[in-house]
Amino acid sequence: MAFRTILFAIVSLICVDLVAKESSDPNVSLSYARDIEPIFRNKCFGCHQGAKQLGQYKMTDFASLLAGGESDAAAIVPGKPDESYLVDQITPVDGHAEMPKSPAKPLHASEIEKIRQWISDGAKDDSPKSTGPTYTPDHPPVYVGPPTLPSIDVSPDGKQIAVAGFHEIILLKSENGETISRLIGMSPRINAVRFSPDGKRIAATGGTPGVQGELQIWDVASNKLTMSLPFTHDTLSGASWSPDGSKLAFGATDNVIRAIDTASGQQVLFQGAHDDWVRDTVFTPDGTHLISVARDMSCKLTEVSTERFVDNITSITPGALSGGLNSVAIHPARNEILVGGADGVAKVYRVFRETARKIGDDANLIRNLPAMPGRIFSVAISPDGSRLAAASTLDGRSEVRVWKYDFIGTLSDEVKKIMAKRGPQRSAKEKEMLAAYQSKETTEIAKWSSHTAAVYAIRFSSDNGLVIAGNDAVLRRIDTEGKLVSEFPIVAIESEMNTQHGAFDAKAWMQTQVASAESLTDEPDVDAKSARGLTVYPETIRLDSPYAYSQMVVMATLADDSAVDVTRHCEVHVPSLIAMNQRGLMRPIADGHGEMVVRFGKLTKTVSVDVASYSDDDAPGAVDYIHDVNPVLSRLGCNQGTCHGAQKGKNGFRLSLRGYDPVFDLRALKDDLAARRINPASPDDSLMLRKPLGLTPHQGGVLMVDGDPNHAILRRWIADGSQVDLQSPRVASIEIFPTNPTVQAIKSRQQVRVVATYRNGTSRDVTSEAFIESGNSEVATADANGLLTAIRRGEAPILARFEGAYAATTLTVMGDRSGYEDPVLLTHNTIDELVAQKWQRVKVVPSPLCDDATFLRRVYLDLTGLLPTSDQVKSFLADTTDSCEKRAKVIDELIGSEAYIAYWTNKWCDLLQVNRKFLGVEGSTKFQEWIRVCVAENRPYDQFVRELLTASGSNNENPPASYFKVLRTPEDTMENTTHLFLGIRFNCNKCHDHPFERWTQDQYFEMSAYFAQVDLKKDPASGDRKIGGSAVEGAKPLFEIVSDKTNGEIKHGRTGDTVAPDFPFAVEHETSDSASRREQLAHWMTDADNPYFARSYVNRMWGYLLGVGLIEPIDDIRAGNPPTNPELLNFLTDRFVESGFDTRAMHRLICNSRTYQLSIESNPLNEDDHLNYSHAMPRRLPAEVIYDAVHQVTGAISSIPGVAKGTRAAALPDSGVKLADGFLQNLGRPARESACECERSSDLQLGPVMALISGPTVGSAISDPKNELAKIVAICPEDEMLAEEVFLRAIGRRPTEPEVTAFKGIIGEVQVDHDALQKQLEQSEADWKIRRAELEAVREKKLAEVVSQIAERTEAIKPEQTRLEAERAKRVAAAEKALSEAQANLITTTEKRFADASNVEWHPLSATELSASNKAVLTPQADRSIRASGNADKGIYTIKMPTTLKQITGFRLETLPAADLPAGGPGLPDNGNFVVTELVIQVQNHGKDQKPEKVEIAKAQADFTQGGFDISTTFDGKTNDQGGWAVSPSLGVVHWATFQLKTSIANPSGCTLTFDLHQFHNAANHRLGLFRISATTAEGDIPLSQSESIAAALSTPAEQRSEAATKLIVDYGAATDKGIADLRAALAEARKPVPPDPTLVQLEQRKKNLSVATADDPALVQLRKDFAESTKQLGNVRLTAAEDLAWALINSPAFLFNH
Repeated sequence: MAFRTILFAIVSLICVDLVAKESSDPNVSLSYARDIEPIFRNKCFGCHQGAKQLGQYKMTDFASLLAGGESDAAAIVPGKPDESYLVDQITPVDGHAEMPKSPAKPLHASEIEKIRQWISDGAKDDSPKSTGPTYTPDHPPVYVGPPTLPSIDVSPDGKQIAVAGFHEIILLKSENGETISRLIGMSPRINAVRFSPDGKRIAATGGTPGVQGELQIWDVASNKLTMSLPFTHDTLSGASWSPDGSKLAFGATDNVIRAIDTASGQQVLFQGAHDDWVRDTVFTPDGTHLISVARDMSCKLTEVSTERFVDNITSITPGALSGGLNSVAIHPARNEILVGGADGVAKVYRVFRETARKIGDDANLIRNLPAMPGRIFSVAISPDGSRLAAASTLDGRSEVRVWKYDFIGTLSDEVKKIMAKRGPQRSAKEKEMLAAYQSKETTEIAKWSSHTAAVYAIRFSSDNGLVIAGNDAVLRRIDTEGKLVSEFPIVAIESEMNTQHGAFDAKAWMQTQVASAESLTDEPDVDAKSARGLTVYPETIRLDSPYAYSQMVVMATLADDSAVDVTRHCEVHVPSLIAMNQRGLMRPIADGHGEMVVRFGKLTKTVSVDVASYSDDDAPGAVDYIHDVNPVLSRLGCNQGTCHGAQKGKNGFRLSLRGYDPVFDLRALKDDLAARRINPASPDDSLMLRKPLGLTPHQGGVLMVDGDPNHAILRRWIADGSQVDLQSPRVASIEIFPTNPTVQAIKSRQQVRVVATYRNGTSRDVTSEAFIESGNSEVATADANGLLTAIRRGEAPILARFEGAYAATTLTVMGDRSGYEDPVLLTHNTIDELVAQKWQRVKVVPSPLCDDATFLRRVYLDLTGLLPTSDQVKSFLADTTDSCEKRAKVIDELIGSEAYIAYWTNKWCDLLQVNRKFLGVEGSTKFQEWIRVCVAENRPYDQFVRELLTASGSNNENPPASYFKVLRTPEDTMENTTHLFLGIRFNCNKCHDHPFERWTQDQYFEMSAYFAQVDLKKDPASGDRKIGGSAVEGAKPLFEIVSDKTNGEIKHGRTGDTVAPDFPFAVEHETSDSASRREQLAHWMTDADNPYFARSYVNRMWGYLLGVGLIEPIDDIRAGNPPTNPELLNFLTDRFVESGFDTRAMHRLICNSRTYQLSIESNPLNEDDHLNYSHAMPRRLPAEVIYDAVHQVTGAISSIPGVAKGTRAAALPDSGVKLADGFLQNLGRPARESACECERSSDLQLGPVMALISGPTVGSAISDPKNELAKIVAICPEDEMLAEEVFLRAIGRRPTEPEVTAFKGIIGEVQVDHDALQKQLEQSEADWKIRRAELEAVREKKLAEVVSQIAERTEAIKPEQTRLEAERAKRVAAAEKALSEAQANLITTTEKRFADASNVEWHPLSATELSASNKAVLTPQADRSIRASGNADKGIYTIKMPTTLKQITGFRLETLPAADLPAGGPGLPDNGNFVVTELVIQVQNHGKDQKPEKVEIAKAQADFTQGGFDISTTFDGKTNDQGGWAVSPSLGVVHWATFQLKTSIANPSGCTLTFDLHQFHNAANHRLGLFRISATTAEGDIPLSQSESIAAALSTPAEQRSEAATKLIVDYGAATDKGIADLRAALAEARKPVPPDPTLVQLEQRKKNLSVATADDPALVQLRKDFAESTKQLGNVRLTAAEDLAWALINSPAFLFNH
C-alpha cells in the first residue's frame, strides 16, 4: 500500500506483540488446552458431546477423543497424523471436507495444520487439573444477584424448609427463616429438593446444564453428603421419594424416568416412554406406580416392579393439552393427581381408568381448575389432602392460588357412558354435560400475586400453610386462612461486585482486535496524487456508551470525478479518547472531547470527537434489551431461522425469528424451564453465556469470547435482572454510507457504514451488528463488518438489515474499461436519456439499432404474440419512410388490434388464475370475456383493479367477482392481492416478521382483515352443478354470490386476538365513511400516491417488453432488491400516473424508445452487460406464441380440443384446455394456480426440445395436407422465391445467399438420396435372399429333430398318463354324483331355508314418472316392475311413485330375471350382473309448498351379495364410488334387498316417493335391466322376507305347484345355495385335465417356434418403408424441401426466440 493506517492512540500493544511472538515461535510446542481444544470447542464439541454423540463419537472426554466413534478407526493416533481418522475427516479433498458437516464452515488450513502438528508431537493432554470443588463450606457461593429458586420443600414435621440455591441446598427454620445450614455440592443448578418421608434425608436433583446431571442425597442431622451419582449429560429434575423411602425417582433431559435404591444407589427403574424432557415425578400412595410429567404434554403411568409403561393418564389428543407439563402432585391417600403446565390450567386427574381407553379421550380428567396467567411451574396438595395450590408466572409477574380439595373423582354411571364414547360420537348435550362435570366451580381459599417476582416453587407445610419461593430471593408464607403472614430473605446479595465484574473494557478488546486483524495487503493501491477531494463518514463522532462505536469510511475523489475508498490507505491521528483498528472501527476508552485528523496524500480532514460513555451515570454500561441485547442475539445467529428462530426452535428452545417479539423471547429466556438459561445469582454461569462462549458444548460453535462487546452486553443484561422495556424506541430506519459506491478495480474493497435512526430521533452506528449482504456474490462479496470486495465487473445490490429495518444500495465494480470513450448517443425519448445516463456511469457502449426486419418481428411478437405475415414484412422493408416514423406507425397499428387484445387478455388471465379448476368452464369463459372487454376498452389500470377488488354479486352475472371465488380465504386473497398489484410478498410475514423486509406479522393480519367480511354464497343459478371437491374440501357451487357482510374478523396467528384492518403504510386517498373494507382497500391501493401500485405494474410492462425488469423478479419489490435504474423506474411510474393509468400509452412509450429497438448484437464494451439494456436480450417465446407461430408458418388450421378450429392458443378460455401431447405444458404455460410470474417457464430443456422436434404438434402442422405449404410451392415457381417465403413466414427476414444455396441443395439432394437408397435396398434384398436360405435350412433340420424327440417322449410317458387319466375319471364321477344328489334335493333345502323366515306384507309401488340420466328407456310393466333398455352407460334411474300408505317403515328392491336380458339378467351386461352404488330416497308430501325431504336408511339386508359388494354400501353417502350391491355369480334368478328406515314416513295425506338408483361402477353396462320396488308398513325390525315370485311359489303346496313354479325354486336354489356352489367348485376342480408332462410341453413349444418361417430382417423391412416414402416424396420434391425447411426453421433459435 502507498500508505498504511497509523493509529496514534493511547493503546499499548506490547502485550499483544508478546502473545503474537509466543504463538508464532516454532520452538514452542503446541498445547492442547491453549491451541487445540479451542478449535474443537468452536467447530466440533457441539455435535460430539455427551448429550449429542453424532457418529457415536464423544470429543469432550480426552480418552474418547482419541478412541473414535462408529467407524472403529482410532480418531487420533499419537505421533501419527496420517493414521488418524479425525485428520482424514477434517482435511478437504477437492475442496470438500467430511467434517464439520454443512452448513458449518470447514476448518481453516492453519487450524488443520495445528491439529496435525499436535498429533505429531504426541497428542498430549495438558489441560489444567481440577483444583477441587468450586465452592466449599469454607468458601460458600456468593450471590451477586437474586437466585432463581426452582424448588423448595418443607420437612414432614414442618420445622425446616429446604431451598434449591446456587451450588447448594439452603436449610431454613420455618418459623423465622433463619439459616440452619448450607449444603454445598458440585452442581451449580438444583432443580428439585425433597425431604425423605421420615425427614432424615434430603434428595436433590440437578447438575451442570448441558454437561452433566447429578443426584445428591444428604443426611439432615449431620449435613453430610451421603450419595452423589452422575446421570446423563444434562441436569436432572423432579425428585420424588417412594412412600417407604427405599426408592428415589427422577426425570432427565434424555426423556427417561429413573429410580434408584436409596441405600445402594443401584438403578431399579428405567422407562423411556416420554418424547421430551421429563420435568417431575411422584409415586402413588402405595408406591406401586410412578407418575411422570414432561414437556411432551403427557402424564404417564409406570408400574414400578416391572418398569412397564401402563397408560397415558392425561389425554394424548393434540390440543387437549396446549403445552408441556411442569409439575405433578398426588393426594396423600387417593390415586388422584394435580398437574400443571404451559397452558396455565391446573387439572385434577384420577390415576387409574374407570372406563376403557378411547383414542383421543381425556376420561381420567376430574376437574379443570380456573385458568391462571402464564405457565404453571409448581402445583401442590396439602398433607391432609384438603387443599390444592398452583403457582404461575408470566413476564416476571406471578400468581399463587389455593383451593379447597372438597371433591372426589368417582364417576356417575351417566358420565361413564359418555366417556365410553369417542369424542366425535358424543352428542352436543353429552359434551355439555361432560364439560360441566369437569369444570365445576371450586372454592378458592387464597390468591396472592406479585408484580416483581417469578414464582417457580410452592409447597404446603404440615399445618396446611403454603410456602412460596420467588426469584427475588424472598420466602413467603400464606397461612390456612389465606393471609400472607411472613416474608424473609433467603440469601444475601452482593450486587455491587456483580456490576464491577461485568464492565466492558474497550481498550483491552481493541488490543485483541489489532492482534487478530486479517491482513488486507492484497488490495490494489490508490494513487494519492490523483486525489482532489476527501470525504469522511461520519462528519462528527459522538460515542455515548461503553459499547458504542463508529465505523469510519474515507472516500477520495479522483481527477475523473470517480470516488474510491481509501479508509485503509490513509494516515489517521486519533485522540486518546478512542482506539481504532486497521479497518477504521473506533471505540471509546475515555470521556472527553478531541479531534481526529485524516490525511491522504496532501489532503487533510479533521473530525470532531466527543465521548460521554462513562460519566454522570449511576450504572455505567447499563444495557437495554431492545436497543442492545436483541441486536446481539441476532448478530450471533441465535434467533435466525437456522437456529432457535426456527419454527420449532432447537432442542426445545425457541426464540422469535430475528427477535421480532421481545416478550416471547423474554419468556423463553427467563421463564422457560424455571429460568434454566439465566442465572442472576451468578451471571457467568448462565447457559445463555456459556453456550456461545463454548464453555458448555454448543452445536452452533463458539460465537463470542469473554470480554468482547457481545459478551459484555449479554452479561450486563443478566446481571441487571434481565428486564425488557417495551417502551424503548425501536429502529425507524437505517441508512448505508456511501450511497451507490463504485470501485474501479477487481479485488478493490469498499467499506460501508450503516447508521440506524430510532423512533425518538436518535441515531447510532450499527455497522458491526447489522447484516450486510451482497445480492450478487459473483460480482462482490460482503464480510461480517461491511467490507465489500470486488470479484468481477458488474453491479451487486447491497442489502443491510438491522432489527427489522432494511436499506439497500448498489455497488458498481467498474473493472477494466480501457478503450472506453463517451459515445455520442441518440435518443428518441426520456427513457433513452435516463438509460444513457446509466450507460455513462458504468461505462458501457450501446449496440446500434436493430434492422427493420428484426424490429418488425420483435414488436409483433411483443405486442400481439403473432408473427408478421410475409406480405407485412415485405411492405415494411420496402417502405422508404424514415425508420423512426414508420416504426412508430406500426406500433400504433398493433396497439389496440384484435391480436393485441387477445394477447394481453391471455396475460391477465394468467395473473387472475382463470382456471376451470376454480371456476368451471362457464365461469372461466365469462371471466375471460370480462378481461377481454377491459383490454379492448383500454380501461384505466386503477379502475380495472378497483372493479376487481370491489366486485359483488354472482360471478355468473358479474364475472370480476370470480376473483374472490378463486381465492376464497381472507389470507389467500390478501397475499394474492399484495403480490399481484403491489409486487409485495406478504406471505413471508405470516408466521413472523418478514425476514428480509420491513413488513411485520401484525401487518399481515391487519391487511387480511380487509377481506375478512367477504361472503360467498351459492348462486341458485348453479343448480346442482359443482366444481372440484376432495376428501379434505367439499365441492363448490358452479356460481357464487360475493357480498360484504357486517361481521367476520381475523384472528392474529400468534396472539389469537381479533385484528382490526389497517394499512401497512399511509397513503392519502379518497374514501367514504360508508365504504366497505374492500372499497377502502381498493381506493388506498390504487391511489396515485401509493408507492407500489403504479410502480409494480410499469416494472412488469418493462420486463414483458425488454425481457428483464428494472426490478427482477418483476413481481418482487423489496428493499433488498433495488431497481437497476431507479430514475427510469420513477419516470415510468410518474408517466403512467400522469396518463391516467393508460396501459396502451405505456406500451407505446416503451416500444418507441431507442432502448427497446437496439440490436441483440453486442460489442466488447457491452457484452457483459445484462442489466442496463445496452443491447437487446433474446427471449424464448411463450408456449402459446410458439404454438400459434407454428400454425402461422405452415398455414395449418389449429385444432385444440374443446374449442373451435382455428382458435389461437393465446385465446383459450382457461388453462384447463390442453393438447393431448402436452405441448403447451411442456413449453411452460402456467397452470394458473397462483399469481406468481414464476408459474410461466421460459426454459428450453430436454422435454420441451423433444416436444418440438419429434412431437405431433409440429409434425401434424407441417404434414397437414390442408396447410398452406403446397399453395406456397405452387405460387412460388422459383426456388429462391419459395425459400424467401418460408423464411419471411418463420423468422421475419429474407434468406441470405448461402441459405438460398443450401435450400437448392436440399432439392437436388432428394433425387441423389433416393437413388442411393434404391441401390442400398437392391443390395440388401440380394444379400438377404442368400442369408434367408441358410437360416431356413438350419430351422428345418432342428424342427425334424424336435418332432422325433416328441414321438419318443410321448411313448415313454404313456403308462403314467393312462393311470392319471383313470384317477381323474373316478374323481369326476364322484363329484358329478354328489352334485346330482344335492340338486335332486334342491326343493327341500330351499323350503327349509325359508321355513323359519319372518314375512311381512309388501305393497308393490306403481311408477308415474321415470327418467334416466344416461338416456336409458325405463318402461313400467303390468306387474309394476320396471324394464330398462337402450343405453347402459353410468347414470341414475329416477322413479317417482305416489302412494297413500301410512307409516311406511321400509322398502324392498327386487331385481328380476328375464329371458330377453343378457344371461337372463337381472342386469344389462353380458353376464347379467349389475351394481347399484347408492339408493337415495326422497319424500314429498302432497300439499301446497311442500318440499322434498331425504329419507334416511337405518339398515339393509340382501338375499345374496357378491364378495366385496355389501348391501350396506348402497346408503353410505358415496353416490358414484366403486362400492355397491352386486350378485355375481348368482345370475339369471331373482334377488332382493330390504331397507329399514330410521324414521317411518307418516304420510297423512298422501305423498310422492322419489327413488334415485345411482349406478356408477366402472364395469361396462353394469346397470339394472328389470326391477320392482315395494313398501311395507310393518312395525319393528323389517326382515329380509322373500321376493314376490319366491314367496308365491313356496306358499303353494308341492303337489299343486306348476312346472314353472318348481323350476323357479330349483333355479333359485341352484344359483344361491352355498352347498351347491361348493359342489360345483369341487366338480370343476375334478374336471381339470391331467397336468401335461413338463418335458413334452417344452418340446411342443420348441416345435411351435421352429414351425414359423424365418422372418425378414427388421433392418430390411425399415429400408423398404424408407424407400416407399422416398418414392412418394420424389413425386413432389419442392414440397418436401419446403416442409424440411419449415421444420428446420421452427426448431432453430431464430424462430424460438424473440430477438
